[in-house]
Amino acid sequence: MLFGGHVRIIIFMKEKLCILEAVDQPRAAVWTELEQYADVVTVRDGECAYQLLCEREFDLVLVNLMLNGLDGLELLRRIKNRNLCKLVVLTSDFPDFQYAQQGILYGAFDYLLRPLTKEVLLNLILRAKERIYHIDYTYQKECAALVKAVGSPCIMECYDEIVSHIAQELGEDIQLDVTIRRLYQSVIQQIFSDMPWIGRFLYLEDYDAIDWMRMTDRTIVRGVCRRKLDTLSQRIAELHPQTGNDKLAEILLYILEHVDDGYRQKDIAAAHYISNTALSDLFRNELGQSYRDYVTGIKMRRAEYLLQHSDMKIYEISALLGYKDVNYFSRMFRQRYGIALSQFRHQNQLDYQI
Repeated sequence: MLFGGHVRIIIFMKEKLCILEAVDQPRAAVWTELEQYADVVTVRDGECAYQLLCEREFDLVLVNLMLNGLDGLELLRRIKNRNLCKLVVLTSDFPDFQYAQQGILYGAFDYLLRPLTKEVLLNLILRAKERIYHIDYTYQKECAALVKAVGSPCIMECYDEIVSHIAQELGEDIQLDVTIRRLYQSVIQQIFSDMPWIGRFLYLEDYDAIDWMRMTDRTIVRGVCRRKLDTLSQRIAELHPQTGNDKLAEILLYILEHVDDGYRQKDIAAAHYISNTALSDLFRNELGQSYRDYVTGIKMRRAEYLLQHSDMKIYEISALLGYKDVNYFSRMFRQRYGIALSQFRHQNQLDYQI
């Protein structure tokens, strides 16, 4: 049975910050002394806090582990999964290292024992301000560097260098893994934002929705981020190979953005004011593969995505991708994946259920 309590949220206004505090009774006297740093809104339980966070923007949430509606860890999980607030602090009336470690690994800014005094809260607010600016500005260049390197062979070298640089600043403790997780999520979201066509081939949640709470060993975090970023980078390199030829880069982007249009080679050539022969030569000379092989690979990747993430019938996918003969489409898919279309869909549904 969870214990009841008030939840206090501090709204960000100019220099003021935003904290969510779960208390058994109001602590107005303490916050009155800190009015120059915070404006406070009080809600009754975890569900109310979550709804308010969905509707409004906050800087910092201070939440007790024991709440009605949603307990502190579940509220923390929802906040982090939906990126509702950058900084969340867990509080408790009793010391519990397991909860503290689990919460901080998942992304909590800190774990504090109550009662929370004026000095503790003031120190928290000042540290939160420093961290907000640190997250917003210090690691922007690291995020930009990783986004730029994605799709290139140097992505893992870039990642390792950045992790080493951050470790030198923060030290080898749990906060390092929290920071890396935040950086990873920022990179993934930026990639999907900068390259809208990716959403036709890759599912954001396959890379962004990771249940960090299940990772009992904090060192796993860095490995998961590295592995998933490498996988994403390889897939992007396959879909949009890097090239120094501006014309080819433009054509590749066009093909990816219009994959559902059932285009033919002559249509692509005409749209870019070159001949069919010139288009074929461009692919062979720059990418070392034929135009047909590249486009077939793109269409099969699109088919793979639709089989996994849509209810479209196989014949509908075939027609969408420009294959009038469903049997031919099926043969092309089996040739690439070694499995029939229907078996591929069924297998992925089973994997998802598991």
